[in-house]
Amino acid sequence: MYWGVRGSVSVMSYSNEITWLRSLFQKHYSIHNLGLPYPASQREFGYGIEGKIDKRHVSVRDENEFNAFLRNTVPLYVSASVSEFMNPGIQPMEKKGLVGSDLIYEFDADDIDTSCKRVHDSWSCKSCGANGKGRVKKCTTCGKGTALDEWVCSECVSATKKQTFSLLSVLQNDFGFDEKSLFINFSGSKGYHVHVRSKNIFSLPKSARVELMDYLSMFEFDPALSGFSFDGKAYRCPKYARTSGHAKRLLDELLRLVESGTEDEWVIISGSSPRSIRSYLSDRVQWYKEIQSGYLPALPGKKTEAFWNNVLSHLVSVLRLPIDRQTSGDIYKLIRVPNTLHGSTGFRSDVISFSALSTYDPFVDAVAFSTLNERKLLVHHAPKLTIGGHTLEPVNEPTEMTLPCPLSVYLVGWGAATLR
Repeated sequence: MYWGVRGSVSVMSYSNEITWLRSLFQKHYSIHNLGLPYPASQREFGYGIEGKIDKRHVSVRDENEFNAFLRNTVPLYVSASVSEFMNPGIQPMEKKGLVGSDLIYEFDADDIDTSCKRVHDSWSCKSCGANGKGRVKKCTTCGKGTALDEWVCSECVSATKKQTFSLLSVLQNDFGFDEKSLFINFSGSKGYHVHVRSKNIFSLPKSARVELMDYLSMFEFDPALSGFSFDGKAYRCPKYARTSGHAKRLLDELLRLVESGTEDEWVIISGSSPRSIRSYLSDRVQWYKEIQSGYLPALPGKKTEAFWNNVLSHLVSVLRLPIDRQTSGDIYKLIRVPNTLHGSTGFRSDVISFSALSTYDPFVDAVAFSTLNERKLLVHHAPKLTIGGHTLEPVNEPTEMTLPCPLSVYLVGWGAATLR
């Protein structure tokens, strides 16, 4: 049976901002009946109003009861277990009766170093008062820890989408999962979740899940063990026609670099001078043929080994998938319920089809509230934001303004604005 606040949006005393957000969420849930992608009665639910998860060990009988829970309790965050249980609502965890678990892979923009973070993120030092742009974790003046003001933009989320596509490719090509077993949803905030639901993995022990995660993230991958090695004269690599798995991924990326990589890209990756790179790449077709046949092209003097070691090391770092290890390995983890609203953004955690993923833009497609409604706010600070087709220019000092609902919800949920 569901637990929580019943009959009204506000039984307990909450801030004006939380009360306002919940009033909008209640209206949304009152007209949108959500379907669940798994048996409701076998999942443990958790929810939060002031925090991401204030209460867990919640169970429901079916989807109808789950939707009633959303309308009556009006949580700002709703999560569900990656596992199915015989008795999901009881405690302790050992008594729930584990049936099996999905595989969940999460990509979060915070884990990817994108150039935009040096524009919209900032840091400050409480010890000496220094501050600046970017994600500087230790003060450049006194060396003490900093407080970060982090934001998310389309570039950040696009980077997580690129990683999502890479993961889907590996899951399909290396492990044979098809689209019927793979489900994608926007997290509602900073990235994407990939759910693997298949009888083949449902009962996998934690150790096997960790091994699979290590493979997908290329954890401790060594190119030399996959046939990339220098014997003192030649730098050998696997023949392309005979490769699979990580070796093929590495060769694919290497051949892409030979075919279309810019001179500047090669300079950065290899550590060579622009003049040397221009000379090396004078015959890309020949390089392409040599690599396919099992050799990395030889360079003048004694440069071959260091050059290709640098290139391969960089490409491995690019191919490593920044999967959230805690989410992927924890069978008791709670993760965002697809299609529910996210209290920090007001976005829906949309389920996304394979065909729609490439063009999906959460700053447009996940917007849940009408752009026609407006709200007066005191915006404390914000970078440039575009949500639902409306743009807010950077705000560097507290400013009163009236904004469309999607921007207002985002700023209030993010903690960057208060109601007026």
